[in-house]
Amino acid sequence: MDIEQLYREHYHIVYGYLLSLSGDRTLAEDLASETFERGIRHIGSFREGRITTWLCAIGRNLYLDERRRRKRFVPLEDAVEVFAPSVEETVENKEQARRVIRIAQQLPEPKRTLFFMRVRGIGFREIAEAVDKTENWCRVNWYRIRQDIIRELEGTI
Repeated sequence: MDIEQLYREHYHIVYGYLLSLSGDRTLAEDLASETFERGIRHIGSFREGRITTWLCAIGRNLYLDERRRRKRFVPLEDAVEVFAPSVEETVENKEQARRVIRIAQQLPEPKRTLFFMRVRGIGFREIAEAVDKTENWCRVNWYRIRQDIIRELEGTI
């Protein structure tokens, strides 16, 4: 696979994932570019699995580095727009979708990463690799996160 093909096939997933983490389109674009730059530079360290998972892990680390540098939370307004269609399938209106995103943004790492990767359609095995946990840990915590969000939306937490 050449560099252009790698970029074309995987950019939208990496960018969407970084946007879900950061909530900032400009930052997500910058981090996605840096992710591909590092990925290409270190392609020799890629072992096996899905290259998208590997790239998302690089992007996640870059985002966490940036977040540590800024020492603040990023706005959520842009992230809601990306996930509204997926979230609207499970909730009844846009306000509930915004509430789900706000709740998910408060999750500690790596549960937050698990949530956003899962709603993007990434499988448990790939998420487990990205967050350095077991596939079973991902499945159990995905169930718990969903239950907690449902309870929060119903006002019972």
